[in-house]
Amino acid sequence: MKNLILSAAVLLTVSFNAAASTPEPAVNEKAQQTFVATFKNVNNITWSNAGNNYEAFFENDGTKTRVTIDAKGRLLQTIRYYKEEQLPSNVLYNVKRDYKNNEIHGVTEVSNKNGVHYRIVLKDSIHYTHINANDAGDTELVTKYTRGDR
Repeated sequence: MKNLILSAAVLLTVSFNAAASTPEPAVNEKAQQTFVATFKNVNNITWSNAGNNYEAFFENDGTKTRVTIDAKGRLLQTIRYYKEEQLPSNVLYNVKRDYKNNEIHGVTEVSNKNGVHYRIVLKDSIHYTHINANDAGDTELVTKYTRGDR
């Protein structure tokens, strides 16, 4: 009887594990070709489906990147996450000028048909500040939060 219960438990465990593992979504050939032609020497790519589009997630030289490519192989959007060292100099200058007493905590860069835009999180001893910047370096305040970690 013990063997029967143990066998049933093992069988159920294996069945649940097999059902829980989800296969990597298939990426069509056009999207794959666009990705390979655009992003060289990238490893550890994770693909997902987003409606009729494909999203690739990867990290390259410390920069986390998410790319959206449609089924026809058109690159729709690239989102990169990084620190201040990778900001273009004109954007960095204007942020440092406009927000003198703040440290750049993180940058989200969005490139799409509307151009390149930056969502920048700043911090000082009291606040987290979210600003937007465009590729010309113009900045605008989005919101300011009191830090909860202080």
